[in-house]
Amino acid sequence: MHVRHLARMAACAVALALLAGCAPKSYSVRHPAPSDNLVFGTAVPATTLTLVDARPGAGRAFSSGVLPAALTVDGAPLDAAGYLAKNLQAELVARGLPAQVVTSGDALPKLELTAFRMQNHRANGFSPFVTLTFLGGDLVTPEGKQRLGVFVKRGKVPVWSFDEVVEPTFNQPLSLAIKELAAKIAARLHGARSSDADVDRLVKAIATRSDDSYLDVYALGFTNNPKAIGPIAGLARDPDEYVRLAAISSLGTLGATDQLGLLTSIYREGNLWQDRAMALKAIGDLESPDADAFLQAEHAALEAKAGDKEVDWTLQVIRLYR
Repeated sequence: MHVRHLARMAACAVALALLAGCAPKSYSVRHPAPSDNLVFGTAVPATTLTLVDARPGAGRAFSSGVLPAALTVDGAPLDAAGYLAKNLQAELVARGLPAQVVTSGDALPKLELTAFRMQNHRANGFSPFVTLTFLGGDLVTPEGKQRLGVFVKRGKVPVWSFDEVVEPTFNQPLSLAIKELAAKIAARLHGARSSDADVDRLVKAIATRSDDSYLDVYALGFTNNPKAIGPIAGLARDPDEYVRLAAISSLGTLGATDQLGLLTSIYREGNLWQDRAMALKAIGDLESPDADAFLQAEHAALEAKAGDKEVDWTLQVIRLYR
């Protein structure tokens, strides 16, 4: 028994070493570059948005997962609320909305931050390093509260060094999450949208594929322009994983309630967890009675299966909207 126990311990140690694969104890991330050449065409008054950090105690750990590591920015530990406030303001201003985001006071409009975290996973030493980025909160205005959620999934296999994962699995998801949140806030506060010409430009760019085409698909969603729904819906089953995920997500960002059938079919029929999870994220974005009922039913069904890794991840996506 003693020999078998030692053998199991040795096997676990080898597996853990392969999994970690020289993973660092911390990563240095950057501030996102604000959107370029994607200005909202809506003239709006200057707005001050109050950001209140309402994350529960257990949800204040920003970075967690199989390979936990601290995140730093500008040489200091990343402060989630401060980082979000700074970069959300920069994104809104870059898109033509004169906005100031403050972290003190209680004036409306107000964003009550309920979730902002990154969770990582790696199945083994030869599989992708994956991050799941969750961002959510309640936008409070004199008319009431609206729940906003953002979910981004990215992955990268480190070949030579874990430095290779910083841009695709940390910097890019943080940038996309803040840009999506800015687009949603602009739509709800001001009905802001980009021009048809911006939609046409992005559709044309996507037609000529590159490694970064998925970023243009996300940008289509950030236009808040219904004209983008048709082209995006056509990409929701694209063979390129990240183009496909960006398209599914963007149908939610655009509030494409007429695409609920497509989204539910992706969720029901999707072979990959990330497709199903992103479909639920988009359904949560739709803010329609049918979408809300679907999400509530799935939440109840999944809670009965809690404890499975993918089920638990999916529940985290749904809970952004509850």
